[in-house]
Amino acid sequence: MTKILAIETSSDACSVAVSDGHSDYSFHELMPRQHTESLLSVIDDLLNSASLDIKSLDVVAVGCGPGSFTGIRLACSTAQGISISQNIRGIVVPSLHLLASRINRSESAKKIVSIVDANMDRLYLGEYSYSGELLKNSELTSIPRNAFNPSKYDEETFFVGEGCKLVLDSIQKVSSQISFELPSALELLYIAREKYASEDTVISEKILPIYLTEESNWVKS
Repeated sequence: MTKILAIETSSDACSVAVSDGHSDYSFHELMPRQHTESLLSVIDDLLNSASLDIKSLDVVAVGCGPGSFTGIRLACSTAQGISISQNIRGIVVPSLHLLASRINRSESAKKIVSIVDANMDRLYLGEYSYSGELLKNSELTSIPRNAFNPSKYDEETFFVGEGCKLVLDSIQKVSSQISFELPSALELLYIAREKYASEDTVISEKILPIYLTEESNWVKS
């Protein structure tokens, strides 16, 4: 059975999950500005809980953003280091996709918009459409906050992510389906299993953050 480590630190939550091929183990806790100090110990604790060591992993998965500059760089560099040292491949999934996938599975939503605060009065948007649990279309963009246009959506659209708070009045004009949850390593684990089974993996050099805007638009946390 596939042994997977999943790392997602694009938000204020430090989220890590491990699968030993039979059971899943996870840690998901809000710890703003503490990811750097905590991530490696969280990984070690979860591997111990699963009776695994780093050498037994088959693949490492990472939420590659967009989101917190520091958090995404930390997650990707940690995953890349493990990939190189253990000679295993990686799986990269946009953090906006993690939000949409979670809502699709938990709410059976078909049209989903993920929103994350991009700082500098901008938003990261992920627009997703599903047929059942099959992802049909996706588009990732970065827009000025005042350019958010609710009229392109309807009441069937489900909005997810903490960034929804920044345009909540606009969203509520078209839909009451809103969740402020954060990206989760458990959801990343779910997606990683499917990607690993279909051999949708990358070499270590491709475990990189997503940049939807120029680096000058990032605000380090």
